[in-house]
Order: sequence, then structure tokens, then C-alpha cells
Amino acid sequence: MNKFKLTLTVTLSIFLMLERSSVFAQSLSHPFLIVTQDQFKALREKAYYEPWKSMAEDALKITEEGFNQPISGAYDLQDYMGAVALSYILYPKDKARYAQRVKALILNGYSNLTLTEKRDWGGVVPPMSSFFVAILALDIVYNDLSKEEILACEKLIESQLSKINRKGSWADVRLGTHGTWDIYKGVRTEPDDAYFKGIMHQITPDGVSPVTIHYAWERVGGGDSRISKAGYMDVLEFTGIDQRYYANERLQKYHRWLFSASVNNNKEMAIIGDMLPSQTLNNDLLHARVGNFDELAASYASWFHEHDKKRGHIISYLLPRKKLPYPRSPQSTVYENGGAFLRESPNDSLGMHAVLYNIKSQDEWHTHQETNGLALSGMGNRLLVNGGRLGEPTRSAALNNTLTIDGKDHDSRLGNGIVEHISRQDFDYAMGNAGPALPSAVHNRSMILMHKTPTSKAYLLLLDEVEVKEGQKIVSYLHPANESHIDTLSVNESYRAAIDHFPTVTGTALGIHYLTSPAQVNQSLVASAIPSRYPNHPKHSRLEAIYSPEESGKKNIVTLLNPLAEPDKGMQLQPSLQATYDAHLIQHKDGAEDLVLNSHTPDRTISFDKFHFQGDFFIHREIAGASNFIFVKNATDFSDGELEFKADQKLTLWMNHRFISVIAREKTAIYLKNKTSKRLYIDDKLIERPETEDGWMKILLPEGSHRLYYK
Repeated sequence: MNKFKLTLTVTLSIFLMLERSSVFAQSLSHPFLIVTQDQFKALREKAYYEPWKSMAEDALKITEEGFNQPISGAYDLQDYMGAVALSYILYPKDKARYAQRVKALILNGYSNLTLTEKRDWGGVVPPMSSFFVAILALDIVYNDLSKEEILACEKLIESQLSKINRKGSWADVRLGTHGTWDIYKGVRTEPDDAYFKGIMHQITPDGVSPVTIHYAWERVGGGDSRISKAGYMDVLEFTGIDQRYYANERLQKYHRWLFSASVNNNKEMAIIGDMLPSQTLNNDLLHARVGNFDELAASYASWFHEHDKKRGHIISYLLPRKKLPYPRSPQSTVYENGGAFLRESPNDSLGMHAVLYNIKSQDEWHTHQETNGLALSGMGNRLLVNGGRLGEPTRSAALNNTLTIDGKDHDSRLGNGIVEHISRQDFDYAMGNAGPALPSAVHNRSMILMHKTPTSKAYLLLLDEVEVKEGQKIVSYLHPANESHIDTLSVNESYRAAIDHFPTVTGTALGIHYLTSPAQVNQSLVASAIPSRYPNHPKHSRLEAIYSPEESGKKNIVTLLNPLAEPDKGMQLQPSLQATYDAHLIQHKDGAEDLVLNSHTPDRTISFDKFHFQGDFFIHREIAGASNFIFVKNATDFSDGELEFKADQKLTLWMNHRFISVIAREKTAIYLKNKTSKRLYIDDKLIERPETEDGWMKILLPEGSHRLYYK
């Protein structure tokens, strides 16, 4: 009886295991990894329509041309093998010929690839990625090869893959290729938890890469150079062995972020972490299947690849469940665990794209000391660069666009994330908190993107709120994409850096204006990459600004970054430096005037011109003599005769004549001038009879972000 129960238990276990996958229930009938034979007819019919038509033609062209030339090298084999396998499906009259070509490539091409742990990355990642495609191709043509031919191909693949350990550096490519081979052989029928864990470690809960922008695209993003790292999840999904990927919320967020926020208006990667400005993005094969994860991410991918043609390959043709939707342009986006990715209209390739990077978790080897670090693009160029790549010598805070205490490295690559943000038309604000990166100090960095309008040019304001211990200095680093020399317009105040370090558009520059004057600014040339790996990579310029705190140990530092085209006289700065505050009037040639005021002493009331203010910082925009909007930080009182408010507790606020965005750090009452002819809404709820006090409306706001507007 016990023996019978044991047999029954084993039988049921096997049955349930096979039931996980409809494909496996067919006893591993080939093909089954990313396509089944009953799908071939529908795939051929798709070739009558775009984008499938162009891919089918491309695959046939690549396939036929390859018969007349030698194909060698991991990536050439990977590209050609995928085209031949697709031609096998789409052009059945020649399928026997194409099946033989796949066999010949494996036996005569893949046999020559050198897989070895001794060659580091080159001996592991490229050949293992290429073998991933070879396994898929062999699965597809399986039914048109003899048993002897199949056995020969399998023996060759088995022999080559055995040279690479299942564990080691570049873990995902090992898991991806070994795992796909295990599925092909019927060895793996259960979810791959090690792979799933590795993928999730590379994505913050908000969907941002904690590694670097370049590696975000190459790894989970599906770069051709590492295709099995991301492609393995498609095999797991298709076979039904592990369907935790396409519907995974974190992966859906990740792909939205990847195809929108991570790139600038010129569709180049923002420079964060281990990467070089010479590294570019391509129309990689796995990009076509982003719609399997998320429709919004797919619409961003359509924007990114709007003018790109898909290549003829089994990956790009077979994996997408449907073609990409109509393009959607990305907008400014803020991620609490990841950073603020602010941009002007993406339809303007010269528009600004600004990143305030601040991850709260999951840093790794390629992450730099870039807590509250900056990336900046504009005028079609990356305007700021960083320490480059690869590894420890490039990571230090001093080689990135960060702030330090006494020039010392950060204690952590992690911060407390983005803690405040406001987005309005033509205006974006976000603030990151350094947290564990600077445990002996307090550092809040605010980034304010002023968009281009008919009356003003675009620029970026940085506000660093710092508190340090007695005797400590504050050191801030900026790395313009300049390798020649930064012009000093005014010592310790204004600088101009020509953008000549890997520019995309020539004749541009970055104006750097220290609206809070440092005690000293040092200019130097620093490495842009590890010299031992990149001996000919040019150095770039760095500005090191050194500040002393106020007697309280606190310091508010304002810096203006102004993208310039030659010749460009889009704005003029007029300073008014007082004992307790700095005020700068920014006059735009098209009519707008911005007043930027930074208080030295908290809680002191400031009267300047027509302005009455109590707080740390404000921006006031005026057009044709009339107030347009205000933005204040840590403020309780503001008035310019047109726009005014009062509050019981300090708050951050953006305000024009109709709309107010408020961030209250604690419960507070805000007072607004009573506009009896208009109805007031708070967070979309109508306030029927707001309480009044001496002609002011009194509104109680709980802690958090709120929207108020008159209608």
C-alpha cells in the first residue's frame, strides 16, 4: 500500500509539473521555445503588412547574402542565425536549405567561438549570448534535420556551453543561456528563481535602474550584446514555465522609465553611473517586444524608434504579440526611489533634460557615488558628464556632479530618494535628500527646470540646502562636457564651458553661474574613464566650488546652469547682494523677468522692491509688468501686490492667479486672499464656504501634496 501511494504521489507530481506548460504537455514537440509549428501560417500572413513585411524582406536579404560570404564572430553569427531561422518559417519552399544552413552555422561557425572563463567578459558574455540565438534557431528547424544532424548540433552546443560555469560574474547571461538550453533538453520545467531574483535586483520598486543608464539598456533593457540576459524571460514566458515577467508591475514600470525618462530629447542616454558619452543606443532586437509588458511603455518605444526599421530576426519578428502602438511623447517624471527626470517638450530635440539621481536601494558594482548627482542635456548635447567607466576609480563623488563635505567621498551610494516635487506647465521642481550618503551632514538638493516659453529661454536652477558641523567646508562639483578650457567670465561667479567633449551638435556651450558666491572655484582636468582600459580617452574639465557655512552651520547655495548656442544672449543677470539675502534679476530678451531670492538667515522677513517675503528661497516671474507665477521654499509669507499667501507652518508652494500647488511637511493652515467671485477647489473637491479671517480665506491642509485652484 505504501509503495502504491508513493507511486501515485510521484505520478501526480510529474503530471502537475507538465501541466505548468501547454507546450511541455506535448512532450517537448519542437519547435516550442519561442514559437510552435502551428503558428507558422499566421506568421507568414503577417509578412503582407508592415512592419512585418520589411522584416521579412530584410531576413531574406541577409540570409541569401550570407550564403556567399563567411560568417564568423559571436555577434555576426547571432544576427545571421536569427535571419536564417526566420526565413525558414516565412519561405517554406526553401526551408530544407535554410535548416541545413542553421546546422552548418552551428557545426562550422559556433564550433570556432572561444568560450572561456580566462578571457573575462569577452570569453563569456558575447559567445553565450550568441549561443542563446543558436539554441532558438535549432529548435525552430528541428523537424527538417535528421536525428544524426540534430545529435551532432546538440553535442557541439553541449560541449561549448560546458566550458562556462553556471555561476560566476555576469550571472544573468549564464543563467539565460544555460537555462534556455536546459529547457530545450527538457531538464528545466520549474521557474528559475535565481534568474528572477537577479532581474528584480536591477530594478527599484519604482521601476528605475539602480545601476547606470547604459547597463539599464544593455541588461534588463535587452541589448543585443547581452541578448540572453533579457531574452531568457521570453522563453520562460512562452513555454509557460515561469510567467512572472510580462505582468510584473516592476518590469512594466521599468520599461516605461527606460524608453522615456532615461533618455534626453535627442534620444541619447542621460549620463549616470559607469558609461561614456561615446556610447550610443541602437534598434536592438528585444525592443520590439516591449508591448508584451505594457502598452504605455510600448508607446514610448514607438517614440524612441519612430524613424527606425526593425531588423529581420526571429527575436524581433516572433516575440511581439502585436506591433508597437502610436508614439507617445514622454514628459517629466519623478520617482521617489530613483530620481527626478525632468524635461522640456520631447518634440524639441534641443530641449533640456535634467536628472537628479537618488536611489534608496539596490546599488551595485557599476553604481557611482552619485547621490543627488546630476545629468544635464540641452541644445542637442549632453552638457554634463561624470567619471565615466569602469569601476572603482571612476565612482568617487569628486568625479561626479555631486556635493561633498570637505571633498570626502560619500559614505554610501544610496540616499533617501526624492522627497518633494511639483510639476506645472513650463515649470518642474524636485528635491532629493542625501540621507546615508552624507550621514554627518544634511543635504537637500532641489532642481528647478524653467522651460522655454514665448517670453523666456530655458535654464536650470540648483538649490543646495546644507547643514554641516563646525569647521567643515562644503564642496560642490560640476563636470561640463568640455575638454579644452572653461572661460572665467567673473572670478568665483560666472563661467562658460564650450561643449567639445563628444558633442552631438557643435557650437554650443554651458553657462555656469554661482548665484551664491563660493569662497573659491578651482578648475582642473580629470579622467573621463580608467586610463588603463581607455588610454586614449580624453580628460574633461571640472569645476570645484568651495563654500563656508553660516554661523549656524547652514548654507543655502544657488547655482544657475544656462545652455547656450553660439551666439546666444538669451538672458542677462543683475545681482543685488544684501547682508541677509541674495537677489538676482534674470532678464530674458523675449520679455520675461525672473527674480531669484535666496535668504541667508531663516525666519527673517525680507522686503525687496515690491516683495514681502518670509522663507528661504523664491522665484518670481513677471511678464509685461504683471506677475505670472511664484515659487517659494520653506516659506510662511509672500506678497508682491498681486500674488500673496500666508501659512502657519513652512511650506513649498507654486502659485499663479488660478492654480496653487502646495507641499505641506506637517498639518498647517494656509491663508489666501478672499476671491468671492470664484469657487475654490482643493484636491478636486469644491470648498463651499471656506472660513474667512480678516479678509483671508483660511484653509486647513494635512501633511502632503495638494492642488488648489479657482474656477
